[in-house]
Amino acid sequence: MREWQKANRAQDQEFSERELLTLELVEGFGPITEKGLCKIFGLSFSSISDIIKKLGEADLLDKSEKARGKPLALTKKGQQTLEDLKKVSAKRFEYLFESFSDEEWKDLMRLFDKVQKNVERYTQRLVFDRYTE
Repeated sequence: MREWQKANRAQDQEFSERELLTLELVEGFGPITEKGLCKIFGLSFSSISDIIKKLGEADLLDKSEKARGKPLALTKKGQQTLEDLKKVSAKRFEYLFESFSDEEWKDLMRLFDKVQKNVERYTQRLVFDRYTE
């Protein structure tokens, strides 16, 4: 499996998996601050700052003075880049699901919805100390 993953990873990937996950977290689980990312990744503030700096320099995250200390936000370029990356990933893994029936797709989507709710609940608890049902 490891060999397959290596072979199917984008060869010219500009950003690490953690950097891409950061973009997804900012987009889907906001408001997230650098401190929240420290909790999620279990990394020091300086490590998270390095990630944020790289994404900011690439104009994917808003790093203006007015944004300092506030929840992170994607720039227009960041939103477009994340959308493009998701499309590329979907295309690369499309063959895994090509034989699914409509009913199997519905089952898969129900499972993904449950996973999404678990992720949201866990993120709320971990980052914001909020307990939701």
